[in-house]
Amino acid sequence: MRIFTSMQEVTVKGFLTLTLVLGIAPIALGQISLNVYDADEITPFDCNGHTMVGTRLTLIVSSDSNDYWSGGLFITGQDRALGTLGGRDYDPNTRDWTGSHFEDAGDLAKVTEWRDSFIWGFDFYTFYPVNGNSEDNSTVPGDWFIIDYYADEVGECNVGLYGYNISWDEPNYCITFHNVPTRDLYSDEVVDFHDFAVFSSRWGDIGCVDPNWCNGADLDRDGDVDNSDLGLFIDYWLWPASNNGPDEPDIPDEPNYPEDPNITYSIVDAYGLDEITIDVNSTITLYVDIASSNDNDVWAFDIEVNISDTNLGLIDNTEYPDGTAQILAEPNRIEFADYWGPGSEQEEGIRLSAVTWDSAIADGHLASFVFTSEGQGDVILELINWVSFNTDSREVFPRLESIVIHQVDPNSQQMMGMGGEMDEMLGTEETELSESQIDDLVNWLERLWNQEKEIRDAFSKTEWNEFINNVENLN
Repeated sequence: MRIFTSMQEVTVKGFLTLTLVLGIAPIALGQISLNVYDADEITPFDCNGHTMVGTRLTLIVSSDSNDYWSGGLFITGQDRALGTLGGRDYDPNTRDWTGSHFEDAGDLAKVTEWRDSFIWGFDFYTFYPVNGNSEDNSTVPGDWFIIDYYADEVGECNVGLYGYNISWDEPNYCITFHNVPTRDLYSDEVVDFHDFAVFSSRWGDIGCVDPNWCNGADLDRDGDVDNSDLGLFIDYWLWPASNNGPDEPDIPDEPNYPEDPNITYSIVDAYGLDEITIDVNSTITLYVDIASSNDNDVWAFDIEVNISDTNLGLIDNTEYPDGTAQILAEPNRIEFADYWGPGSEQEEGIRLSAVTWDSAIADGHLASFVFTSEGQGDVILELINWVSFNTDSREVFPRLESIVIHQVDPNSQQMMGMGGEMDEMLGTEETELSESQIDDLVNWLERLWNQEKEIRDAFSKTEWNEFINNVENLN
């Protein structure tokens, strides 16, 4: 008896659930289900959509029965060039893929690989009698088997699910994975600015042909690189967001850093200061700025801000639109590349990225975020540059400047000691100040206004400026 159901007919809640009846005995019926997830084994995968070449998915076979069952997952014929099924933790002594069967499948469960000139895949057994003993009852309803699917080449790859109580040579059900061209044009297993640099370098090209397709940028294979290819590219921006398994976090390696003195990224406050004082439990908006003297300025960046002591403060790294962070780089920014969220180094950091189209990012603000002081003491916010490109699509390594935040208890009267610092600058004896001493004093008073909330609460800006003018005229 042959039973064949297309994937379009059996989708539930956006992911695939395939069911077949176990005809063990009239009184012992069960259901086998096959669920498809992202590589994290948690996120349901929509089999009606596309699978980018290079993607790994997980196929989990489950049952509501505790009966003996045998079956398998296989790819046949020419489809074997399009996708691969992979088992986990092979034991050469028992020829069992021990990591591909779960505890619920029972103590005697087994997964074996089968390859011949036509069919590749895996056989599954929930009970494998050794001495004719059928008393085993360790198989229980639940998840039984797990197999990985790898999208290798463009095309429609069919994966058949077999229940051997029904058929040995025909699949009972079939999943069709629609494999589409990779967006990982840089071949580093992530879709980011490296890949966009390759894509943009072929923008407007015509005459793209097989097998190169303009370095892969002609994603729709129509012979040119245009807006339709851009739309296809951004579908997988920052892939794989969840493609790594739970034990394989997506943490990039910090690059070898030949610092470019002509480009600077810095963290500053609204007044451009890189050393400030704020009250404990207060919040402040900070900025990541760029300054460049190069003709070929930065047009794409992926950076991170980290906190030196997470016990003393935190950054609001909530995802848009609920968070307070903003991407501010201009002009002609491409919004699909905007990103802000938890940093890869620590959850309390923030990752910021953006790209402009055919133009350098103007000097000034790249992004902003809100920092909250949570304890008394000094905190340093440091920058990591994961990748930046100039308008020649060459990777550059800007100089990175941190910000120092002095966090004080507003009730500790610490600020009352500012007179001592002024006495030190003026000297204890009545003497005429030099011009340089007056300049130093004026600069200090201007910084004091920007840094100290108590000063701004006690005096108006006009009153403080009048005081500074009087200092300038001391002699």
